[in-house]
Amino acid sequence: MGQRYYVDPQRIEVLTRQLEEIASLARNMTEWFLDDLDRTVQWPGTVGEFAAKARPRELKERETTKATMMAVRDALVGVTEATLRQVEMVKTTRDRNIEKIEQQNNRIGVPGVGDDGGSGRHGRR
Repeated sequence: MGQRYYVDPQRIEVLTRQLEEIASLARNMTEWFLDDLDRTVQWPGTVGEFAAKARPRELKERETTKATMMAVRDALVGVTEATLRQVEMVKTTRDRNIEKIEQQNNRIGVPGVGDDGGSGRHGRR
């Protein structure tokens, strides 16, 4: 028996709205984090032996942390946008196929889906 493919675009859209909220939170958290991180740039100092040793490592860690935060944010936003595009593609394909089936049925004079004229035979003889 063949496998059946089923998609519920409305449910996916509802779940995608939740993803959008998560992506928005990720954007905001990244902005807040980067703003707060910028306030700590002077913590290792700018002069002296400690600053000379700590500053290069701190800058490297700072850049790695920034890159990680931005990558997480970009991944969440990307997944959300891709999911929304997929939902639109599914809906467009579904609508186009339904329209083509209806056009074909009208062209050959077959009654619509579920219209068996009361015979219970679903258009079969």
